[in-house]
Amino acid sequence: ALKVGEKVQGKSHPDTLRTIMNMAGTYMDGLEDFVKAEEMYRQALDGREKSPGKNHDHTKRCARNLAILYFQGAPSKEKLRELIKEHPHLLRDPQGGELFRSFIS
Repeated sequence: ALKVGEKVQGKSHPDTLRTIMNMAGTYMDGLEDFVKAEEMYRQALDGREKSPGKNHDHTKRCARNLAILYFQGAPSKEKLRELIKEHPHLLRDPQGGELFRSFIS
């Protein structure tokens, strides 16, 4: 599905980015392949930052998913700190802000 979406709609199309993000979740939760999940979340986040932009809800959701990976799946305080520098809204996130804050302190 991803290859077809990339070919037909392009790598930066919102539907393609949504597919990438969903697949990253599968790699993280189902397969526990955190390296692949991080690669895919990062790809989706990079695309979302370009369009619709850093402040859009879809971009924030993508950043939160990557933060959850750094918090829970493949714990990395350093990577989470860097992500929060790029996306400070994560500390105010109702679904993880307090957890992220306590993890990196």
